Amino acid sequence: MKKTLFIIPLICLLCGAAHAQRKIEYGFRVGGGLAIQHIDNSGILSNQSVRTFTAGVFTNVPVLKEYYLRGGVSLTTKGTEYTEDALTTTNKIRYIEIPVDLMRKYSIPKLGKLIAGAGFYAASTNGGSLTYETPNSTTSNKAEFGSDYDFTRYDAGINLLAGLELDNRLTFNLGYDLGLMNIASQAVKDSGYKGIYNREFTITLGLIFK
Repeated sequence: MKKTLFIIPLICLLCGAAHAQRKIEYGFRVGGGLAIQHIDNSGILSNQSVRTFTAGVFTNVPVLKEYYLRGGVSLTTKGTEYTEDALTTTNKIRYIEIPVDLMRKYSIPKLGKLIAGAGFYAASTNGGSLTYETPNSTTSNKAEFGSDYDFTRYDAGINLLAGLELDNRLTFNLGYDLGLMNIASQAVKDSGYKGIYNREFTITLGLIFK
C-alpha cells in the first residue's frame, strides 16, 4: 500500500508523456511557507504554525489544449508548535514529496499565463527534529519514525496550486497541502494523540524552461 503511493504518481506522468504532442516544460521553484498540524488531543491548549522551506523541480506534460499534467519532486518541511500544560513542543519534519496535479493555463495578454490546478501528493520522511521548551529549559532531539517512535514514515494527501507564469519564464506559485494520512505512530496514539495530520501553505518563486 505504501509503495503504491509512489507508483501511482509515476504512472500518471508516464501516461501523460505518452500522449503529449506539444513540448514538455521543465522548471524549478524555491520558497517557504507556513505549516501546521491538526492534532486530535483534548489536552492541547494551543497550536500554532511554523515557518517552512520548500524547493523542488517539476515537469509540465501537455495532455489537452491548455491542460497539463504536472509532476515533480520536492524537499519540504512540515510541522507545528503546540502547548500542553507548561510544555511547548515544536516539531519539524523534512519530506521528499512527489506531487501530481492536473493544471490549466489561462492566457493573459502581454503578461503571461494564470495557472490553477489540483491533485495529490505522496511523501516519505527525510529526517526531522523535536524541540521541547519549559519555563526553565529547552531541549532538542532528532525525530524518529516508525510504529514505536514519533511519527509514521509516510504521508499523502490532496494539494492545490495557483500561480502566474510570466512571458520571461519567471513563475510565482502558491500551494496548499492537505494531509489525509494520520502520521501519529502507534506509540503516540497510545499516549493519547488520536491523530496528527499535516497542513502546509507555500509561496515559491521559480523558472520554467520550454
